[in-house]
Amino acid sequence: MFSKRNFIMAVLGLITAALVVGLGAFAKLNADLPQMISLADYKPLLVSEVYDRNGKKIGEFFREKRILTPFEKIPKSVINAFLAAEDDTFFQHSGVNYAAMFRAFFANLTSGRKSQGASTITQQVARSLLLSSEKTYGRKVREILLAQKMEKALKKEEILYLYLNQIYLGQGAYGVGAAAQIYFRKDVKDLTVPEAAIIAGLAPAPSKYSPISNPTAAKNRQNYVIRRMASVGFITKAEADKFVQEPVKLYVWQNFKEMAPSYLETVRQMLVGEIGEEQVLDKGIKIYTGLDIDKQAKAQESVQAGLRALDKRQGYRGASKNLTDSKAVAELLLETRNSLMDEATPERVLKPDGSYDPRGPLNLTGKDEKGGEMPALAPYVPYGKVVTAVVTKVDDVAGLTYVRFGENKGMIDIETMSWARKPDPNMRMEDMPLKKPSNALKVGDVIQVKVASKEFRSERLIKALAEEKKKKAGAHKIELPDLKTYAGVELEQDPLVEGALFSVDEKTSEVIALIGGYDFVRSKFNRVLQGVRQTGSSFKAFVYLSALDKGYSPATPIIDAPLVFEEQVEEGQDGPNGKNAAAAKKEAKKDSKDAEPETKIWRPKNHGNKFAGDILFRNALIRSLNVPAVKVIEKVGVDWAATYARRLGIFSPLNMDFTLTLGSSSVTLYEMTRAFGVIGRQGQRLAPIMVRKVVDAEGKDIVTNLSLDSRFKDQLGRIEDEFEERRQKYLKDPEASKKEPPIFFADKDQLIKPQTAFVLTTILQGVINEDGGTGGAARSLGRPVAGKTGTTNGYYDAWFVGFTPDIVAGAWVGFDEEKSLGRGEVGGKAALPIWLDYMKTAHEGLPPRGFPVPDGIVFANIDNETGKLVSSSSKAVVRQAFVDGTEPGSAANPESKDEDNSFFKEDLSE
Repeated sequence: MFSKRNFIMAVLGLITAALVVGLGAFAKLNADLPQMISLADYKPLLVSEVYDRNGKKIGEFFREKRILTPFEKIPKSVINAFLAAEDDTFFQHSGVNYAAMFRAFFANLTSGRKSQGASTITQQVARSLLLSSEKTYGRKVREILLAQKMEKALKKEEILYLYLNQIYLGQGAYGVGAAAQIYFRKDVKDLTVPEAAIIAGLAPAPSKYSPISNPTAAKNRQNYVIRRMASVGFITKAEADKFVQEPVKLYVWQNFKEMAPSYLETVRQMLVGEIGEEQVLDKGIKIYTGLDIDKQAKAQESVQAGLRALDKRQGYRGASKNLTDSKAVAELLLETRNSLMDEATPERVLKPDGSYDPRGPLNLTGKDEKGGEMPALAPYVPYGKVVTAVVTKVDDVAGLTYVRFGENKGMIDIETMSWARKPDPNMRMEDMPLKKPSNALKVGDVIQVKVASKEFRSERLIKALAEEKKKKAGAHKIELPDLKTYAGVELEQDPLVEGALFSVDEKTSEVIALIGGYDFVRSKFNRVLQGVRQTGSSFKAFVYLSALDKGYSPATPIIDAPLVFEEQVEEGQDGPNGKNAAAAKKEAKKDSKDAEPETKIWRPKNHGNKFAGDILFRNALIRSLNVPAVKVIEKVGVDWAATYARRLGIFSPLNMDFTLTLGSSSVTLYEMTRAFGVIGRQGQRLAPIMVRKVVDAEGKDIVTNLSLDSRFKDQLGRIEDEFEERRQKYLKDPEASKKEPPIFFADKDQLIKPQTAFVLTTILQGVINEDGGTGGAARSLGRPVAGKTGTTNGYYDAWFVGFTPDIVAGAWVGFDEEKSLGRGEVGGKAALPIWLDYMKTAHEGLPPRGFPVPDGIVFANIDNETGKLVSSSSKAVVRQAFVDGTEPGSAANPESKDEDNSFFKEDLSE
């Protein structure tokens, strides 16, 4: 029989067993706790900051955006705000607030959901630093145990230090230091009590209480924190009443990637390769670059404006969509308005009622609160801004298109959209202008427009109205509203064409601007460093440079006349123009009925298929004639010319045939700009510096003068090793030196003769300054400048690379998937305007100065037709630099040579 005594013994046994099991589990949990940390062990992930050459912050690299803030630099108001909101008995408890835990347990039990939390700040630190965030009872017990251990190992102030630096506070901010910067653009020490209360209010749910996305919830939470601060005695009730009524200015998170995205990404990749990803993303280093953010911004603007202009010349591809539903139109206009406001005013004022400065519903009436006409253009819409708009009316009689963008009204004049004909790459824009707006647009079209003026004005329309007044009889055809209530806007479209710009300071070698494409969001492909494209005539500069060291002078005469090359080629073998035998057969049949299928015929032609006859070396380059360029490389040799290109830093594979001089080889914009920069530096090496220095968290330099060349160390290294070996032989063996080009010097950073570089520079100045030069538009820069255009067959690529004594820059334009830019889109038309627009701003504040003249240079006035010294019969006179001894009439350069004459005659006979 089961007695009372047995029952009691059984119960005691069960209790004992439970205690044993519980104590065992407790012991196991305690034993499995992670090792306690000390402050010295706390190595949080920190944000690395990037600065431009003038000390302006331009970017950040991070996994967690955290600015480590010492406890003594965190103001009392911030500490008290967090204590009041999260754990007002923090300095009294030993890590766990049991009373709060039981209170929360019963509140959650009665509500049927988790309505209260009871974790102390110590528990939150334990969970954040040492435990997972899984929601289990086992984890909660471990959290309590660890919190108690933490209280014994650390001071209260040390626990608060960890908490305030570790906690996530939304918008990518970890810790109060980063939160102060993101939300208020302040140092944490400068936060006011209302600002501190907003940050402290984010702790339980950063997205729910975000002042950016949920201002009303953020304001209610701020009020709660401020009232709690008063109730626990951190502030008075009067202060609390005052603080809850104070408006607070907040900021939209600054997106640094918009400022210099290709540049920053290149810096990140280079530093990861140099010092490792952990150092770059986690260690809070400071990176000082050579970038000039103001010049970078102008470069981006110039590229985008130039590509938009080119894209327009090819025609209008149509609206992105057409909206017929009025609700959909209103939603689009509201989105546009709010976006424009955000861009114009990144700061927002949170008012006491929990709203921002009034935006209100979208006003499409055109009337203000008093019934008056609203301005056509709101103050938050800047001139030149490209915005999304909806077509509301098309008037062919008046030649006007009416649009709305946000609450703004605008008109497009037919004169400004004459380009909007259907795309046709074989027709110039001026040959087929749009006649009436309805041929391109209709009501409901969603389009892009550029804001041009506050009030619409059209000289064309003024004249048309004046003509109607003269007639006096009959009804007027043109009926217009009050034009002052409409802004002047112009039709735009996002270009499909791409472009790039690269610029280096010639004195410091620092990369001051790098634009990898039209829009980094659209494409992260870096066309400066990764885009390998044919260079067209811009490559001629290197061939002519090499020729100056092999007997040519600026006054050497060349005959520009038809030239034919014949070559026997095997199946699949390339001929002189880089085409294989299959293509050669087709061309051969076209050119000659009797030509054998295996014979390759190549006839180099000038642009426009015209020939100049007798022309000077200098003028052939200035006018970018193809046939003389082919004759030059035939005379100096392909190997000789290629050696000079390599010496200047061209490392991409080269086509080792006569087409090399016409730019048949594919090269990056980085290589081309760098090589032209060497010429501008009189042959001194140019290693474009991206990063001046990197400083670690302790202020120690860990990287200095990191050049872009490091990205191409394999390609450049092979070339440098070869040239260094040849340089050593050149310096040691006088006989060997006679077989080498004169490009080796005791100074290993001197790559070509200063005199040769200077003479070529003066010829490249002629490309800009002289009639017939292909870069004449660059004259408006208003200072000494040298450069060269480049255009490839079919108008696939357009180039301009040029330099002043201060800055070298290169611009490239083309489609990623190669196709024609359109008829007539040569380098001087498609690329040069981008280069020029950038360089005008880049030189602001720099006094004009001429290119320094090295020793061994003489100047002579020559007849620009004959190349001889000026005489009374000379019609065109030019002052030209020569290497001493090569000027016309000198002993080393007789004005005519029989061997040259016979060479020219051979060309003519061919």
